[in-house]
Amino acid sequence: MRILAIETTTHSGGIAIVEKDVVRASLILNVPRTHSQRLLRDIDFLLTECELEVANIDGIAVSLGPGSFTGVRIGLACAKGLAFASGKPLVGISTLEALAIRSAERGILLCPVLDARRGEVFAAGYRLDAAGYKLSMVLPGRAEPLDRFLERIEEPALFSGDGSLKFQGVIKEHLGDMARFAPADRNLPSAIEVAILGQARLASGEVDDIASLQPVYLRAPDARLPINPSDKSP
Repeated sequence: MRILAIETTTHSGGIAIVEKDVVRASLILNVPRTHSQRLLRDIDFLLTECELEVANIDGIAVSLGPGSFTGVRIGLACAKGLAFASGKPLVGISTLEALAIRSAERGILLCPVLDARRGEVFAAGYRLDAAGYKLSMVLPGRAEPLDRFLERIEEPALFSGDGSLKFQGVIKEHLGDMARFAPADRNLPSAIEVAILGQARLASGEVDDIASLQPVYLRAPDARLPINPSDKSP
């Protein structure tokens, strides 16, 4: 099974092509440009370098968020367009789950934490099964103040994500020796893990509906249309 994966939920965008257990190619660009300026170009580049076309892909996986509202929408719109045009199956993957498995270890709570701004984080808690292949959710993903998330943790935990880097001091203050941190190169979501999780879902027969698949924001978008004074209730 050959999977094309798209990850655009943070400022660092990524694309990967994974075939069975082999990463055929991956691309990460951690540069200050919007994903809409480069995503289709980068997908075309990666496919060309692998001597592939979308027709040669067996399925498409996309990171659904939480993360940047704009980034999530751009990635999902692109994945939907490719899936619709090619007739390939599409699966959506939780960004927090993909980030957790990126630095996963058995025997410790896995806590991906993304900076959600406005005094909050996007965070969840997972545990890897004994075989080391599947994650189970222990703490459901939420958008909440970091202190509140840390209050839910009562065991040793491995933190990852840009939020764990930004708030490492706060996490250490709350949890002391119970807190561990992923290596620096494991703190951004990766399209490789999105592809691996997507491949597992497709192999088990799970496919998402292109029309109804929605982003996972965990809170209302920051940007809102201005209120028209004439729409106000008297």
